[in-house]
Amino acid sequence: MEILKIKLTNLRNEEHKNFHTEVNDLVVRFTVEALKIQRYYPAFTAALDAEAEALDVVQKSMFTGPIADADHTRDTTTLGMEDMVDAALRHFNPDVRAAARRLKIVFDSFKGITTKPYDAQTAATDVLLTQLQTTYRTDMQMVGLTDWATELTANNQALKNLVGERYTDETGKPPLNMKEARKQLDAAYRNVAKLVDCLMFVEGPEAYEAFVAELNERIDKYNTNMSLRDGRNAEDEVEE
Repeated sequence: MEILKIKLTNLRNEEHKNFHTEVNDLVVRFTVEALKIQRYYPAFTAALDAEAEALDVVQKSMFTGPIADADHTRDTTTLGMEDMVDAALRHFNPDVRAAARRLKIVFDSFKGITTKPYDAQTAATDVLLTQLQTTYRTDMQMVGLTDWATELTANNQALKNLVGERYTDETGKPPLNMKEARKQLDAAYRNVAKLVDCLMFVEGPEAYEAFVAELNERIDKYNTNMSLRDGRNAEDEVEE
């Protein structure tokens, strides 16, 4: 028995912190002393605290200021388009009603788009706009959504630009701090994992197998989630 591998760099920031928090919870439950990881555990907990602080700063910078304002504008446009489609379902012209019914199916397939995280919403909006401006271009014209789609395209691009600036601006230190915090935490985790694996090899697995079994369950969960996400991303690229 040994600890499973996990590609920590592929975890999103929140996933990354949650994974290491779950690892720490396991260590606390099985105790540092029983696991004999006193040598590396203090560095792990210190790195976990540092990442939590960095993530808090990143999240605050994402959910306040110009980016949050731009996201609100994009949400307003998206919801306005949905309202337009709903209204057109009651239009006196049967052709408009038919077009609205087709568009309603499209918007329903993107239900909850305005509640997604920024990056996920941006990607989903790109897919939505591609469908509207190709397959459903005539229906959009019939319902009066053409100018709305142009506006949503501009809203989406504006948010992309702002997020891009936040990651490249030298004065915007949080993303860099978060990147470094992740690296430090990953290194500390690997030291703990290697030590446990070595102790199992030298002393036998009996004292560690329950801990490792539960840790491997969590690693398997995160690996599965990442695989599913990679699969969905690949499908989206094919559709686009």
